[in-house]
Amino acid sequence: MSLPDYHTRFLLATSVSQDAVVVITEGTLSYVNPAGESLLSRDLDEIREAEPGQFLDPPPPRLGQGDEAAFISRVRTAQGPGALVQGLAFGLEDDTQMWVFRENISLAELGSLAAGLLHNLAGPLSVIRSSAEMTNTKLKELLRQDGSLAASLGQWTTSLSRSGERIINQVDQITATTRDLMAKMNGDTRQHKQPLNLNEILRAEISFLNNDLEIKHGVEVSWELAPDLPGFKGIYSDFSQALRNIILNAVEASQGQKERKLGLGTRSNQGWVEVSVSDNGGGIAPDVRAHIFEPFFSHGKPDAKATGLGLHSVRQLLSPYGARYHLDSRPGNTVFTVKLPLQVQDQP
Repeated sequence: MSLPDYHTRFLLATSVSQDAVVVITEGTLSYVNPAGESLLSRDLDEIREAEPGQFLDPPPPRLGQGDEAAFISRVRTAQGPGALVQGLAFGLEDDTQMWVFRENISLAELGSLAAGLLHNLAGPLSVIRSSAEMTNTKLKELLRQDGSLAASLGQWTTSLSRSGERIINQVDQITATTRDLMAKMNGDTRQHKQPLNLNEILRAEISFLNNDLEIKHGVEVSWELAPDLPGFKGIYSDFSQALRNIILNAVEASQGQKERKLGLGTRSNQGWVEVSVSDNGGGIAPDVRAHIFEPFFSHGKPDAKATGLGLHSVRQLLSPYGARYHLDSRPGNTVFTVKLPLQVQDQP
């Protein structure tokens, strides 16, 4: 029994793959597997011979034979921006390109799961809070009715009352945190352009990152936000993820400092909106700065939890908005600034 030829084996292998596989021949799409059809929301007959920019924004880089590169893009659909995807591009012979990618994170599914979890938590938390309030109220009534009870309980009276108050305060903090998380999920799952307040996105990201106790208690955050910052039109998740990556880079850079500091600032400057993130780490050497946007490039401690895709993904996410970047770095003070032109926001 003879084996199927290479082409047939390729089709068989990719047809069962859970990753999307796209082949580009002579600059246009020649093949997409079933997983790719599902992710792109179009079948092969619809997008055969389509140019890459028609279904991925931005399209992966065009590579020479034997080269490969990581990429992050957003699916373009007939209804507008689609899922955020991440994958690898490969350069094959005869200028053929092959891309293997998957959805970067299923924010819609994550949001749905989080909503269900938080809904299930709401009932027990309400019961706990009500029980603590009832206990405190009943204790006060008993103490008023029987003066000798306070003497019998001694310092337990104060301890019981304070314990009830602590329970109520802790439940209120959990409720506030879950409410903020749901608001963030609601923003992250929207795949259409909307008016954005970059100051609010920065605050939301810091609130979210404060769930990491190392950040909450180990990093001093300072703010210098322009109160009259112009609104900016874009996809919420593009900016929340990009700004979160920049913030995490700065937090990582401050490791090892006796007092770790993170600065966040915004301003409007002659038709541009600027967002600056600073840290007091060791700085970035001049010979390294040219490589900070390269995929899998990581500048930091060998044991740092870095993937090297942070700033690469920032550039991919914000390139549709005409973003520019400025880096000013020296030991003890590094400032990374994103500049966004206001005129781009009106484009569909």
